[in-house]
Amino acid sequence: MSNSDIGYHEDPQNSDGIIRARTTKQIRSWEMSRTIKALEVLNSELGRIEFPGIYILFEGRNKVYIGEAKSIYIRLKTHMSNPEDKIKNWSEALIINDGRPAMQSDFNDTVVRKALELYLIKLFKANKYTVVAQGEPQKLNAIQKFLVSTLREELNFFLLKKNVITKVLEEKGQEEVFGDELKKILEKSGRKIGEWGRYEAIIDDKKAFIRPGSKKPKGWQITFRGRKPGSFIDSLQKGEGYLLVSRNGVLLIPLTEVQKVILDKTAYEQDTIDIWIVFAEEKVTLSYKRNTIDVTKFRLIN
Repeated sequence: MSNSDIGYHEDPQNSDGIIRARTTKQIRSWEMSRTIKALEVLNSELGRIEFPGIYILFEGRNKVYIGEAKSIYIRLKTHMSNPEDKIKNWSEALIINDGRPAMQSDFNDTVVRKALELYLIKLFKANKYTVVAQGEPQKLNAIQKFLVSTLREELNFFLLKKNVITKVLEEKGQEEVFGDELKKILEKSGRKIGEWGRYEAIIDDKKAFIRPGSKKPKGWQITFRGRKPGSFIDSLQKGEGYLLVSRNGVLLIPLTEVQKVILDKTAYEQDTIDIWIVFAEEKVTLSYKRNTIDVTKFRLIN
């Protein structure tokens, strides 16, 4: 199923403050403010029977809680009357299911719901939200894998249309890894972490430049800039420190390795140097112009 096979429709907000939206496939949604009135209207519309699904609570513009429930009505009622501290000031909820009651719904499978919950947690993190939920990996059988894969693709389309996200996750193994998760991976691999910032860190007492890269037709582009002492190009020229590629198992590449593809030393006189990371099935390569090396061994996760 491609996005071109899916249509989207959204109704204007009604007098109860509810916005209904749907795809032409399975997804149905209700967007509502944090009011008992809106919740009761929703419950009445659903037939006052058990409806499973997933939901997103919004607190401000960038903070979200993502959850799943066998009964959306009961779960949201709890969030209203006894909210968790980490999302106690939520104001809007986006409820998602397939519009069918529990006995007929694909969302009735707890494993499917939890797999979608974890996927949405990763998706919203990739879209720069602060996500105050953890989720947990699930073991899926063949049917569950098919359902989750189909629903994930449809959720991507739906959330893009809702303007809730601006990008989807990359192919498996090429997703960006963020903040605390990135630090945990480094720590588990036995690395010593000192100072930590969004773009630079001290790892094993050496400066590391954290870059996810920008996706281009020929691979992931990483640009070195600046020739001041300690800058990206300066450190590369001296071979001091690391390039930390924060995706696909996480690559911690010594800058001395990156030097191996830059055979033209006049490159260091430029304002920028572009290198390319390419992920294949079992291999990761690093290139500059026509020079390429295998950097698979620098993966922290295989």
